Amino acid sequence: MTVIDAPVDAVAGRERDAPNRTSERVWWLSPAWITLVLVPAAVGSAAVFGDEGFRELWRSPKFVTGNTLLLLLAGGLTVTFGAALVSAGRPVRPRPRRWPALTPVERSILERASTVTFALTLVGYAAFLVAGARSGLTLSQLSGAFGQEGVYDGTIKETLGTIPGVTTLTQVGLVSVVLSALLIAQRPSRRQWVRLVVVLLLALPRAFLLTERLALLELIVPLAVVFAMRLSASSVGRRVVGLAPVFALPFVTVVFALFEYSRSWVFFRMRSNGGFAEFAIERLVGYYATAINNGALQMAYNHFPGRWPYETLAAFWSAPGIGQIELWSLLDGGRVDSAIYLDILTQHATPEFNNSSGLAAPFTDYGTVGAFVYFLAAGVVMGLIHRAFRESSPFGILLYPLLFLGIVELPRYLNWSQGRVFPALVAAIVIATIVRRRARETDGASS
Repeated sequence: MTVIDAPVDAVAGRERDAPNRTSERVWWLSPAWITLVLVPAAVGSAAVFGDEGFRELWRSPKFVTGNTLLLLLAGGLTVTFGAALVSAGRPVRPRPRRWPALTPVERSILERASTVTFALTLVGYAAFLVAGARSGLTLSQLSGAFGQEGVYDGTIKETLGTIPGVTTLTQVGLVSVVLSALLIAQRPSRRQWVRLVVVLLLALPRAFLLTERLALLELIVPLAVVFAMRLSASSVGRRVVGLAPVFALPFVTVVFALFEYSRSWVFFRMRSNGGFAEFAIERLVGYYATAINNGALQMAYNHFPGRWPYETLAAFWSAPGIGQIELWSLLDGGRVDSAIYLDILTQHATPEFNNSSGLAAPFTDYGTVGAFVYFLAAGVVMGLIHRAFRESSPFGILLYPLLFLGIVELPRYLNWSQGRVFPALVAAIVIATIVRRRARETDGASS
């Protein structure tokens, strides 16, 4: 028996350890590694161009200095350090089964949650149709977006409008996609594939017509996180997933160019001396370089004694009720942060490129010392959630795919603090809490 049992135990031990070794190989899913790569690249995009290059390519003077670039770089790498501290702590304790390793109880709850979130997402998009019909949006306006008018200088977004509190439900689609992806990763399901594809297809016209490229990106990135983690369970999958960033850059560039064609090229092609490919690449780099530059402007002109933090708490200030009474402006002497920022861009840069780097936001809100505390805390929190993700914890598998985009986009803007992400995060936390509670009740009943 000893001779027979020993190999069986050894195999079981290897199976238990496999998810741990597998998750270690998905290097770019780690908040420490991804910030270590992307933050220097983004800061470098602003460093390599001088004032002449900024003016020629993006019609904006270069304001950011070498000292500020080093400060922003140090802030971003503090996130890396915080996440690395967590990785250096206790080892990951994965479940015996392959990731996501859902128990029958967990799968049952996630399936019901998928039904609810998918239905809410459909309600949100139906509200957009109602808003369009109510506003008198015509087919000629829609067709104009595909012609000479494009969407950059069109009026579709202004004409359509929203139904407050209802069209916001489209953001629950982020959770719906994550739930479908997790359930498919556990066991392929035609129903979940249909839901996933429907949400993606609904986001496509929104991303195009309303110039909300982010509406599609914030669905694709969580999907990539979940499926990359699942595919890494095999040796072939590990190699493919490990090389994903190599293919991601050209893929992102092509997708960006496709959207930029109708979003801005139809407007700028008469003013450009080069071809569309050159224009698209320059504009993609410009989104990051000008964001760093605008962040430096924010730090210089929008940071003053007595100012209430805004960008790092944007979801709170724009929440229903609080946003309607403009609480931030009431507390801050009647000033509106968005108006202040627009004035800064108008005077010192260009409103065309209006992203303000997420690396600069904590410095603007909390000063130098406060910013480094914020970045360190953000790195630790992201590291903990990433570890929970690898361990198949309900909070980890639901939250980390949603937050990963914020890590990737940190050099361009502070995604995880925005009001558009808040409904999805709340829904994910509620679902994870229910799953955790039911799991404990089940464990208690069985014992």
